[in-house]
Amino acid sequence: MIDLVRAEWIKLRTVTMNWVLVAIAVLFPLAVTLLTSYFRGDEDMDARQLLEVLTGSSFVPALLVAVIAAASITSEFGFGTIRVTFTATPRRARVLVAKAMVLVVSAVWLQTVVVLIGALAGKALAESQGSFIDFADVPTGLPALLGTVALAGIMALIGLGLGMLVRSTPVAIAMLILWPLMAEALIGGLLQLVFDEVDIVSWMPFRAGFSIAAIESFGGPDRLVAGIYFAAVGLGLCALGGWAVNRKDA
Repeated sequence: MIDLVRAEWIKLRTVTMNWVLVAIAVLFPLAVTLLTSYFRGDEDMDARQLLEVLTGSSFVPALLVAVIAAASITSEFGFGTIRVTFTATPRRARVLVAKAMVLVVSAVWLQTVVVLIGALAGKALAESQGSFIDFADVPTGLPALLGTVALAGIMALIGLGLGMLVRSTPVAIAMLILWPLMAEALIGGLLQLVFDEVDIVSWMPFRAGFSIAAIESFGGPDRLVAGIYFAAVGLGLCALGGWAVNRKDA
């Protein structure tokens, strides 16, 4: 299993596209957070504002992590390299588990780095401009930051599961972008009208998942329940995708 994990890590870190997406995933939220902290630091910026900017911009790395995860499996099917891997390791589930482990750990590590640098450097910049930042003033701050890290790991699972199901990089990326940004709002609104249930929108998978990284509650399930629910969606997609991979030719 260790050899499989090493092989998947080599595959992940030797693709140029992944490095480009990782650079964007790191630089975008940090640029937004640090620039906001510096230029608004002289306007009595507080800890809540800083954390809202950091967690809000960290949705971008979570989406990019899902894109990397999806492309990591769809590209192998597209170029046929997965056949070599499955020939060397006939038990396909072991390959998929190793890939999932590498993707989730990498996603969690990446988001942790972004969160730590954003919080600490943002605090230092804001205070250098005259603001006072005390994260203890925001009780939901730490849970939201932990939720941001967990969100990245779950998004990696969702990207991998979706990639295994569709086996097409463009289709997987389109679904990862359009579903949370557009489709859920439309489907949730329609279901709300049909069942006359206001809270049903809050239980749409990505809306519930994104709520675990929010400073203020979106309504609906609380942070822990939403996290468990979203993780179950990610694991379910991976299980369904793994079943499809085992049932179909590579």
